[in-house]
Parts: sequence; C-alpha cells; structure tokens
Amino acid sequence: MVTKYIATLRAGTATPEPPQPIPSPRRITTWIMRHPDTLTDSQRDQLNRILDACPDLATARDLAHEFCAITRERRGHDLTHWMTQALDHGPSPIQGFATFLQNDWDAVVNGLNLPWSSGAVEGQVTRIKLIKRRSYGRASFALLRTLVLAQPP
Repeated sequence: MVTKYIATLRAGTATPEPPQPIPSPRRITTWIMRHPDTLTDSQRDQLNRILDACPDLATARDLAHEFCAITRERRGHDLTHWMTQALDHGPSPIQGFATFLQNDWDAVVNGLNLPWSSGAVEGQVTRIKLIKRRSYGRASFALLRTLVLAQPP
C-alpha cells in the first residue's frame, strides 16, 4: 500500500482514494435481507460492489429474496421451481437448506398452501414455557396453574 502511494506521488498524480473498510458479514447480511428501497445510496453502492466481487453471494441474495417472497405470499406452487434453482445454481449453504426442506417436503408445501396455522398453539406453548422458566422450579403447582390459566394483560 505504501509502495502504491509513493508511486502515485512520483508520477505526479493526485492522491489516491483511501480504501474503504470492508463491512462486517452481519452488516452485509442485513443489507441483503432488507428491501432494496430501504437502503441508502451509500449502502446500495457498497452492496453492489460486494455482489459484483462475489457472484455466489449475488446468487444467494436472489434465492433468499425469492424464498422470502414465496413464504410471505404463500405461493407453495412456486417452491418446486425455487428448489430446482437452489439445488442447481445455489451456493452450498443454500443447497444444504434446500436439501433439508426436501426431507419434509409435503409438510413444507402444505404449510405454504393450506389456510391452517398452528401459530396460536405455538404462542401458548411459548407463553407457558416462559412462565415455567421465570419461576425456575420455585413455584408450586397451584401458582403455576394460576399463572397459566390467568388471562394475559
């Protein structure tokens, strides 16, 4: 880096731009998963430079955006096409995720197509576990029963 800088001084050219620091993987992931319209111009430029330098990351971004759209819009019929793309062209972590989805394919497709949801049940189970953990075994059964059956505020 010093050699390049000295060479530009000897050549009489303008001072080179200092290199921009590489964003953390967490920040890059955040930029990838956010809607492109919510990024600032600087963030969008940095992300585009990163994606140009790493085509696998660009492919992963495209597949992740498509999968999010499929799940958000409950388009189970599009999952087969996404799966083919992920297994044929995706980076290895995306391929691993797609292979994992194949293990329980019927449940995944039905979860995206059918109108039923177990969300209310899962919410109650989570609430009961929170109450149980909060008492760390110190509460009696009667108190736990009262807390579980009481209406949340």
